[in-house]
Amino acid sequence: MTMAIIAVDIACPVGLCIEQAATSVAAGVSRIEETNWIAPNGNPIKMGRIADDALPPLIEEIAQDRSLTQHAQRLIRLGSIALKAVTEKLGEHSAPVHGFFAMPESGGGSHGDPATLVQSALANTETKLKFAATHVFTGGRASMFQALLAAETFLAQTPDAIAVVGGIDSFHDPILLSQLGSQERLLTDGVQDGMIPGEGAAMLICIDADSAASMNVQPIALINAVAVAEEPGHLTSDDPCMGDGSTEVLAGALKDCEAVHHVYLSFNGEHIWAQEWSIAFLRHSDCFVQGHGVHHPAEHFGDSGAASGAMMTALSAFALASGKASGEHLVWCASDGPLRGACTLSSPLQPAS
Repeated sequence: MTMAIIAVDIACPVGLCIEQAATSVAAGVSRIEETNWIAPNGNPIKMGRIADDALPPLIEEIAQDRSLTQHAQRLIRLGSIALKAVTEKLGEHSAPVHGFFAMPESGGGSHGDPATLVQSALANTETKLKFAATHVFTGGRASMFQALLAAETFLAQTPDAIAVVGGIDSFHDPILLSQLGSQERLLTDGVQDGMIPGEGAAMLICIDADSAASMNVQPIALINAVAVAEEPGHLTSDDPCMGDGSTEVLAGALKDCEAVHHVYLSFNGEHIWAQEWSIAFLRHSDCFVQGHGVHHPAEHFGDSGAASGAMMTALSAFALASGKASGEHLVWCASDGPLRGACTLSSPLQPAS
């Protein structure tokens, strides 16, 4: 089964909608700033973050919930931007809607139950959209691809249904930043190998491509293949990274692909991810056109964690829909843990390869 994307939207430090974010990224605009938080080496922590006054306020019911931490509140506000935007694009419909979301890794910070946060973000949009079911995946950057696979299974079983697939995450939290600092992973002045924390949310509205005509919708991009695997030598493992997990996901995502023209990668400034990608890429280099485009959007707005996959997939789909990039695209993400994932996209108006 082929999934079709019929709408996307995004909220990130360089844009509060897909049009603004895509234009900023294409123009090389960056929004990385020094914060008041200090890294263990004594230098200010650099972050990509959305201005507080650009985030929507919480509705009264959520604002009065004393169990929510400041981080949880931020995730709700952040997620509600992209959810409201895609809901408006979806318009009136009678099809059942399920939500599939990549959310922050459990135990990593002070965000609370991820499924509850998604439902709160949806409630904060004050729209009529309701999810018949909400499915969350907390495996890090690559968990978006688990969400896509689950959405694919759902749509295969319920062809006229709608899947909202997305990701929400933020490192704007002192607990998370303290953990990264103690692990010496932050890119600050005087550090050559480190990450810049960020935040973001992105949503895709997906359907069964074969149902597009009967549902009277026009796809903006097709998701041709999705794959996930595990890397034994991941960041928190004592084993060396041999790129086997990423090699496996590329094999799955590229199974029907002859020529990838653009790749979107979850590089965040840490050298380990470029090394792992290089190993997997060399094992599949015959599937990529010479001089293919290489995009790592985190350089513009920081590492968006579990939202990375959804944000890059949204940027890829928008580039295809707007005619800014042709051919087949590949999106790849590596989590801090073992999970790896990738998918390929193409325009519905042209051959995949």
